[in-house]
Amino acid sequence: MISCAPALREVARPIAERHVAVDTGTLQGVPGPGETVAFLGIPYAAPPTGAWRWKPPRPAPSWEGVRVAGALGPSCPQPDRAEKIRKVVVTALGGDVAAIPPQGPKGFGPTSEDCLSLNVFAPAFRAAEKRPVMVWIHGGSFAYERGGEEAAILARRGVVVVTFNYRLGLLGFLAHPALTKESPHHASGNYGLLDQIEALRWVQRNIAAFGGDPSRVTIFGHSAGADSVLMLAASPEARGLFRGAMAQSSSLGESQPLAVAEKDGAVIAESLGASSSDPLYALRAAPVERLLAAQSGVEPVTDGWILPKPIPVAIAEGATDGVPLIVGATAKEWSIFAIHSPPAKDVSGYRELLRKAGESHVNRLLALYPAARDEDVPAASIRYLSDWDFVCPARFVASKRRGRTWFYVASTPVSVGESGARYGAFHGSDVRMLFHDEMGIPLGELAQRTGDAMQRYWTRFAISGDPNEPGLAAWPRYGAQHLDFGDPIQVRGDGDHAGCPVFDEAMRDRLSK
Repeated sequence: MISCAPALREVARPIAERHVAVDTGTLQGVPGPGETVAFLGIPYAAPPTGAWRWKPPRPAPSWEGVRVAGALGPSCPQPDRAEKIRKVVVTALGGDVAAIPPQGPKGFGPTSEDCLSLNVFAPAFRAAEKRPVMVWIHGGSFAYERGGEEAAILARRGVVVVTFNYRLGLLGFLAHPALTKESPHHASGNYGLLDQIEALRWVQRNIAAFGGDPSRVTIFGHSAGADSVLMLAASPEARGLFRGAMAQSSSLGESQPLAVAEKDGAVIAESLGASSSDPLYALRAAPVERLLAAQSGVEPVTDGWILPKPIPVAIAEGATDGVPLIVGATAKEWSIFAIHSPPAKDVSGYRELLRKAGESHVNRLLALYPAARDEDVPAASIRYLSDWDFVCPARFVASKRRGRTWFYVASTPVSVGESGARYGAFHGSDVRMLFHDEMGIPLGELAQRTGDAMQRYWTRFAISGDPNEPGLAAWPRYGAQHLDFGDPIQVRGDGDHAGCPVFDEAMRDRLSK
């Protein structure tokens, strides 16, 4: 989901009582949205540049005097594809592309390898207060976007909110035999996840100074950010850094085996002219632009250290059971992807699409998601892929966990009129509702009400470890049912998504190999 949340005012008028001391120096906050104070662009690690490319994050340098934390830090290097996708989405939803600034705090802004910064949004606080903390992990296929002010609106509900950047693309997830060899853990490829862990360590050390309670930290994220949430919940290196987790529209955190990722990295290094005698010197000297041009799909790595096992295996074995979890997806996730990339154009292509799930499952899936004519294919494809790629993985996670788990599906269309009917609750629409992110298009009244309810559930979960509170529809722990964020918000059975039992069988086949 491409975020375009209302920007914070980049006013940096000094307010002496909002000085906060962290372990690297003193910060001065600026006015945030509502009755909040914002501290922007705080370095949580040293620049991962030059000889420090593709190494674990190092401590951030200290500074003298008072640092005015009044502007977001640079975004991590990334192609401009995110901006282009955002324009396609806004156009499809009937919005005004010209109304979305491409740069500055409302866009992704300037980029730099010196990008490991975070932002804190606190309610007007006193030092003695200990509020729950919500740490947002942005999505973007591990290759795009940044942590900005999108989640700041939740601070109005009495929690401290943290957002942050982490290394993206090849800079964040390149594996290579030489990188593995130089690592004391004999691992490579998960530098972006190491950044996420370092940001959480910073929160543990410093969040009390902002009125936050380090014993009540909840991580939450969308898409690749949701994959990150599940990976962190399963990672031994992140254990104890947070109390609760929320994964919105995860694809189940797929990762590459280290050996496969190393081979891919060696091919990339060769394409960049990195010599076999000293490939790391050449890779670390390569201009960022060449690295961006060389990357294609980016995935974390099952490296035996940060990710000891693939996430489906780790979840099935109970690695995440100790962390209360909210997990879910939207009802028509794939409708927004089909704007520029139809998954199938005719019945023959649709059968090929279903065949990817496994030859033995094709006929059952055809019966569950029928498309007898070519004109039936677009709707059937979206319904099938929305379930198979997002809803069913969320349900799988919920069904395999033995810890406290709540499962949701968001079915409320965020737009009104023709675009709302066509695209429904697409990928990222729950984020738009949660953050009241208009993205150049006003939210419908129903979407605003649904978003208000989501904010209450989400912040209540951060406060107490349970999303339920008086005045909201009761949300039971998972047991073959989910909370439908529709009209009305209500509990529904899992039979709404008929292909999920087939997904479970396919996943069992994979896990047994």
